[in-house]
Amino acid sequence: MSFSRKSSHHAYIHEYPGSGPKIVLLHGLLASARYWHPIARQLQRDGHHVITIDLLGFGYAANLSASDYSYDEHVEHIYSTIQDVIGDEPFTLAGHSLGGLVAMRFARKYPKLVSQLLVFNSPFYTNAHEAQSTIIGTSRIYHFLLTSRYRTAGWAIARVVGFHLWGKHTAKAREGAIRHIVFKGQGIDDLQQLETKTVVVTGLRDRKVYIDNLMELTIPSNIKVVTAPTGHHLPRTKPQTVKHLIQRAITEMRTSSQS
Repeated sequence: MSFSRKSSHHAYIHEYPGSGPKIVLLHGLLASARYWHPIARQLQRDGHHVITIDLLGFGYAANLSASDYSYDEHVEHIYSTIQDVIGDEPFTLAGHSLGGLVAMRFARKYPKLVSQLLVFNSPFYTNAHEAQSTIIGTSRIYHFLLTSRYRTAGWAIARVVGFHLWGKHTAKAREGAIRHIVFKGQGIDDLQQLETKTVVVTGLRDRKVYIDNLMELTIPSNIKVVTAPTGHHLPRTKPQTVKHLIQRAITEMRTSSQS
């Protein structure tokens, strides 16, 4: 099985070539495209063509600058990269956490490119106040890392003491993604406006507010909500489950298109 990393004019991408359907995977906050490596390998062994992308300011795209690392900048970063790799061919899009938020916004802007969407462990808040108060109020550590004027030193210490899933990233990219995406609390709004067939997967041991907010929605027929007995990192703790969900979404789409 081959794997390649190559540079485009916007970002480094990570390709796992295959003859089957194309799948694009987006990582979460503080991680990089390598977060998806175990699942990408498994999907490639099953014949899929998998592409994982470093989000703007993360991984091998850490040297790419942006004004504020907003939704729009992340979406256009993904779009430009996809255009370089597969052009206008529709693909399956999956994102974890922050990557899921970006994926939903991408699918809203470019619905013809996304044949189906899977969102894993993304923060589903109803508004900015709920997002900010919930996250900052998680613990004293979160409060310090997100509000203290000494938080840069705090983040450096946190990385040393065991955040093993972290990837290379800049402080500006981290702060920008938190302030201009996660803290916006627009996940529920984006979900309700999706036209793409979507599977949302949330962990029963993740933040309870995500499930509470999802359960209060009138879910459109194109969206399916699945719960899993895990915490926030389902792609790492249950890779086989994630692989199965992605493959099932592709199979169901093929079946419906043939009927």
